[in-house]
Amino acid sequence: MSVYKKSKLLKERRVEKGFSREKLSEGICDSTTLKRYENEGMIPSDDNYRLLQEKMGGRPEQILLSYDMGLFIDGDRYHEYEVLLNNQKYEELRLKMELLKDGLKSINSIEKEQFIKRIEVLTEVEDPGEALKILEDLLRKSVPDYKDGYFSITRIYNETELHLIDDIAINYNMIGNAEVSKKVFEKLVEYIGQAEENKDSLIAVKVMFNYANTLGLNKEYEKSIEICRKGIMLENKNSCQEILYSLVFNIGWLYDQIWKETSDEAYKKKAKDYVELSMVMSHYFNESSINTSIIEEYYKENF
Repeated sequence: MSVYKKSKLLKERRVEKGFSREKLSEGICDSTTLKRYENEGMIPSDDNYRLLQEKMGGRPEQILLSYDMGLFIDGDRYHEYEVLLNNQKYEELRLKMELLKDGLKSINSIEKEQFIKRIEVLTEVEDPGEALKILEDLLRKSVPDYKDGYFSITRIYNETELHLIDDIAINYNMIGNAEVSKKVFEKLVEYIGQAEENKDSLIAVKVMFNYANTLGLNKEYEKSIEICRKGIMLENKNSCQEILYSLVFNIGWLYDQIWKETSDEAYKKKAKDYVELSMVMSHYFNESSINTSIIEEYYKENF
């Protein structure tokens, strides 16, 4: 789980809510002390941090931990389920979900509901508009101020909430609202960028991957390549290496699209090199025969 700086969360929320330092600190601490908090000259106590956030309209359970954050804190669990989702192994996923439900019967929490229902939506609901509505309703159970793609980056989100926001962005693009989709992804990237440590965060790479896909599908090729490269840099710091070949393939596909629009042979060579590399990598990681066959077919048809 990533660690977020209280100083950054305080300052950005204060600016977002329109508080001066003097107004916010009144009755809690000196304005000079608040300035030191925001500039990382002093770490606020939990009590002062809670009081300052509450004064700006935050809720205690969202300020410090955000709803049962410990329930799914094990990154391996996310890794396991996300790999099955990515590789479309839905039957195996359904079996694991039944076991999970049985094992968590005694636990009653919002995150449990969100985690399980999200998987069910992604595997069973085909209509993106319907899926979007369910996913947004799920997110609002723990993020009541979420609305139509807007969410504040001045609070802490747990991993399940971040996966939900990522899914929401994807579905906005699927229903034809690319502008909202891109705005959601931009805020996600900004939020994840606040982390002091995100090297082991699967969702950080997934956001880059899905954001790049959205940009590519909307013909923003150069920006998509930039996001792919950022995703690859994150991959080099964490353990979700099986997504790496997909990002490499994306860059190849994007260069191929640029070549088709410009007829510049330099882009065609780059496209071929990247797609060929992704094909080799997909065999090495051997995560999905479906993805490997798609890459091989694309290579045969285009090069």
